[in-house]
Amino acid sequence: MHGATNIQVNLHKKKSTMWDTGLYIALGGIAFGVSVAIAAAFLVIQWRKNKQNSCKLVDVELQQLGLSVRTTNEKKVSSAEESEDPLDGQIINKAQGKMVVETYTIEELTKATEDFNSSNLIEDSVFHGRLNGKEVEIKRTPTETISKIEFELFQDAIQHHPNIMWLLGTCVIEGPDSFLVFEYARNGSLKDWLHGGLAMKSQFIASCYCFLTWSQRLRICLDVATALQYMHHIMNPSYVHRNIKSQNIFLDEEFNAKMGNFGMARCVEGDSEDQKSDSSHPPSWSKGYLAPEYLQHGVITPSMDIFAYGVVLLEVLSGQTPITAPNEKGERSVWLSEKIKSILQSDNADELRGWMDNAVGEDYSFDAAVTLANLARACTEDDPSLRPNAGEIVEKLLILVEELPAAEQFSTREGSCKLLVKAAAKDISTPI
Repeated sequence: MHGATNIQVNLHKKKSTMWDTGLYIALGGIAFGVSVAIAAAFLVIQWRKNKQNSCKLVDVELQQLGLSVRTTNEKKVSSAEESEDPLDGQIINKAQGKMVVETYTIEELTKATEDFNSSNLIEDSVFHGRLNGKEVEIKRTPTETISKIEFELFQDAIQHHPNIMWLLGTCVIEGPDSFLVFEYARNGSLKDWLHGGLAMKSQFIASCYCFLTWSQRLRICLDVATALQYMHHIMNPSYVHRNIKSQNIFLDEEFNAKMGNFGMARCVEGDSEDQKSDSSHPPSWSKGYLAPEYLQHGVITPSMDIFAYGVVLLEVLSGQTPITAPNEKGERSVWLSEKIKSILQSDNADELRGWMDNAVGEDYSFDAAVTLANLARACTEDDPSLRPNAGEIVEKLLILVEELPAAEQFSTREGSCKLLVKAAAKDISTPI
């Protein structure tokens, strides 16, 4: 009995020990699980904090980057505004919209022309010189004329158009005359080539037998027309040159034409047909270039430039001066603008052929000559409303230039252009 009791006690102790062990194990597992859970939660919280901090850091960096970009752009703008330094002596004041050209001293110009030596005289009052290593033309000009030059024209046109002469500087001194400094026209003026002149016999041209080929003449006419188109239709406000003539059309080393002598150019406010009047007849103007409305009433419009341009076309065709002086036989003076009308009214095509410049010979297209003659006649109509505008002239000349063969080279004694097949005789009064 007593032994059975002892067995039961021992069994109870073993069960109690096993229970305690299981309980400890369970509690340990729970504690471990809780620890893992706490650790996981801690890691999750830390990860979220790191992510938030990272996002905040990115936002800050983006803000700093944006600020940096804005600051850089502002610095660039500021730097660009501060870097408006003079370029080749020319300063553009955008606030006032004017261009200030280089100012030279009379000592500089005297040195540049070797004391205005006659060997440097190009023609009339224009001298060849060298300033700062560059060849230039120095023109003696009335001081009053310089004071009237509208430099806004030079800012817009000279800076943007290849067929307008560059004005490089001025030299204003006490007295009636001062000086203008221009880029150098290596081949002189169109007048030199068509009618001869001092430049023809000086440093420009080596031989008096030189002449312009037909293709060169057409391209020169187109160059001048594009310059007029720019002044009349593209510039705002538009300008009237008022002194178009072969003497004021200059040729560079490649025979590109540049329009110069803008001392009389004037702005035309509003519509290009707005009229301004001028009662004076400047002595520098050749009468043969003057439109009837100016001669009679002093009316100034872009159409007066067109009339003068038409006379230049007639010079290019015929090689004759705008007005032929009376001869010893008592024949009266002949105006080119009147002569072309009688030629084109004739049914005899040979009359136009005989009127063409002998220097060209037969190396030209007769059809093109007829077209150019009709264009010149239209430009020199007495009624300004019947004259074409500069844009229409450019369109006509572009067609003629595009029909030319490959560019001819200049020859000192005879035309090098290819002989073209002449058109059959026909009515040469075909309208343009």
